[in-house]
Amino acid sequence: MKNIEQSNWWEHNHFINGYGKFPYVILKVGYALFMQIPIHFNKNNDIINYPGSHINGVSETDLKAYEYNKLSSLHEKIIEHCKWMKNKIEADRGGTVKMCLVEGPDVSYYFEGDTIDFSTNIPGGGTLLTQDHKVIGMNVKHYL
Repeated sequence: MKNIEQSNWWEHNHFINGYGKFPYVILKVGYALFMQIPIHFNKNNDIINYPGSHINGVSETDLKAYEYNKLSSLHEKIIEHCKWMKNKIEADRGGTVKMCLVEGPDVSYYFEGDTIDFSTNIPGGGTLLTQDHKVIGMNVKHYL
């Protein structure tokens, strides 16, 4: 058992396979309630091992370039994919959503209405859920 002096008793961190790695999308689903949707590349829509959203057909060259430069050509594919995700979620829910693409500890893009705004502040804290509403974090940063 952890010593309370060595940990923050108010934090809960239980990331499961596929969650907590960049890039991912955060949806605000309630007061201090957030849903993480991981984005995976070239996993052929294997949602069992790689839950979340998938972008297939990305070259190894583009993946390596993206690792070193978040503004590489893959970034634009991710932005377009997130626009598609937002439109689909809004159509499914019958209303607008607040959504954020997080590409790094200080790289995010907030989607609200028809605008996309860059920010160095990323969502964190609150209660973090998977797409099937399992709690994976409380009062923690949203990445590993």
